[in-house]
Amino acid sequence: MTAQFTQRLGAAAGIVYAILLMTAGAVGSPTTQPAFAMEVLAFTLFLFFRGSLSSAMRLAEGGGGALSTTAFGAGLMSITIKLGSAAPLLAAHTNSDELGPDVTVALQDMNNASFALTFFPLAAMLAAFALVAIHTAALPSWLGWAAAALSVGFAVGGLVGSADLASEWAGLPMVLFTAWVIATSVVLIRRAGTSTPLTRPAGAEVSG
Repeated sequence: MTAQFTQRLGAAAGIVYAILLMTAGAVGSPTTQPAFAMEVLAFTLFLFFRGSLSSAMRLAEGGGGALSTTAFGAGLMSITIKLGSAAPLLAAHTNSDELGPDVTVALQDMNNASFALTFFPLAAMLAAFALVAIHTAALPSWLGWAAAALSVGFAVGGLVGSADLASEWAGLPMVLFTAWVIATSVVLIRRAGTSTPLTRPAGAEVSG
């Protein structure tokens, strides 16, 4: 199994992650079994995408790869928080007949709060990626600027979502994030196995 194949496989996992999340949202609420299973599988696949992305970032950075390590750790933290929030949601669904409505609502609010909290490590992950993509030629700079904008959106969305769990627009950055993941996955698949300069040449086109 070559490095090029594994990089492309990890990048492709990002596309499947986005498709599963969108499909789960169309199927129904996270409390339904099909949607719940799709979301858990999606977040698991996200780890493989993160690995491929970190590999590309580390190649671009050179040296110790501090930003790529930060991005991977932040992505891992977001998944840990989200998967951890599945436990109370699963308990609420499994024991819906025994639990009172107040307890069920409280467990669902725990899941909603965790969703908002995942925005902060995602903001850090995207900020680290933006710094690498904008200042190197490893990935298109437009992808880096999009990540920078999403990073700010996640930070604001996390603050709003944490203050108001019923906020509908606080989750908008996640919708845009799935599109960013698909675009990034396509770029990673196309560039897998290629070597890139560690710094963007002077006077190079910054649009990527």
